[in-house]
Amino acid sequence: MKIVTKNYSLKNGKRSYLVYLKDETNNALECYDVLGEEERIKKENDISEKHGVEGVEYVSLEEFREGEEETNKPLFLVFYLNKELFKQEELVSSYGANVKKYLDEKGDNVRLFFMPTEHNEKIVCINPLYIGDEKEYEKLNTLIGELEEKFQLGID
Repeated sequence: MKIVTKNYSLKNGKRSYLVYLKDETNNALECYDVLGEEERIKKENDISEKHGVEGVEYVSLEEFREGEEETNKPLFLVFYLNKELFKQEELVSSYGANVKKYLDEKGDNVRLFFMPTEHNEKIVCINPLYIGDEKEYEKLNTLIGELEEKFQLGID
């Protein structure tokens, strides 16, 4: 058996890892999703002690990304809008069409979801896993800010 650790993400300066226990034929027997160096080392040590495995095979973030399919993965944005808006189906449809047109013109690969809320209106990215560095997060935050401003979210 062996321990394989894959660094699959870097979010706000913290790395995320998948720590696997694999058998002789490279089948995963156990898998743990951990955040940060301390948790990674702790999990590797726990697996090592429990199963008597020495050494760790490490896959860097760059190697992990090279192994991924090169498809352009979309971001999923959820628009939480005032529930009263959803009583007017045509208005929601028109709103969604305008947001889609705006994003298409920018060339962004984004999937949109619209959810009713009784709380503050907001836009949330629900799959930032594919965003690898701080600059990409800044671009996402800028995009969300532009959308909130352009489509007047949270304005009474």
